[in-house]
Amino acid sequence: MPPPSDPHLLEHAALRTLFPALLGLDRTLQERLTRTLQWVQMPREAVLFAAGDACRGFPLLVSGEVQVMRSTPDGHEIELYRIHPGESCIVSTSCLLGEAAYPARGQALSDVVLAIVPHELFDTLIASHAPFRRYVFGRFAERLAQMMQRVEEVAFRSLTRRIAALMLSVPEDHLEITHEKLAAQIGASREAVSRALKKLEDAGCLKLARGRIDITDPIRLQAEA
Repeated sequence: MPPPSDPHLLEHAALRTLFPALLGLDRTLQERLTRTLQWVQMPREAVLFAAGDACRGFPLLVSGEVQVMRSTPDGHEIELYRIHPGESCIVSTSCLLGEAAYPARGQALSDVVLAIVPHELFDTLIASHAPFRRYVFGRFAERLAQMMQRVEEVAFRSLTRRIAALMLSVPEDHLEITHEKLAAQIGASREAVSRALKKLEDAGCLKLARGRIDITDPIRLQAEA
């Protein structure tokens, strides 16, 4: 329990709510966690880690959204996944377990607040606190399954169908995004995404504008998906 003077008192409370696997620590581990936890605040578009960086701890996202990207040999970027509060970063997990450098880049999509569990404490928690161990490996398995599904979609589902399905998953009737960012999110080149969007526009499903895509015929878009 952090002292009343702790400037991160509210964040500590949010951390316990979002990451219940940290509850039930013995007194020694709890004191060590409170003493060594590193609080980080980063603005939107800040790079949290880059390919080749050493991973020094296990990040716990308290607020905001983080995008994890990987660059391809031809210079394009592919979104691997996004991290929301209460979720973990499997790239960080794999780097800590394998003592390897980051193979990808993490960037803030909004202002973020996160707490970093130092590497040594991460190892201790994995070894001695079963709820934390189950959380880490459970999330790792879930995220790995999601990434395998992503690979399957990229390999076997047409780009036009993937874009149509993405548009239908948006709560609003429009998506504010550039072709380049959409390409990274969908896992394709910007040129291929532009051609697929033009095909959907010609079919009457969408209307394209600068930095914005509007759904004009959701029924026809559903048929394309």
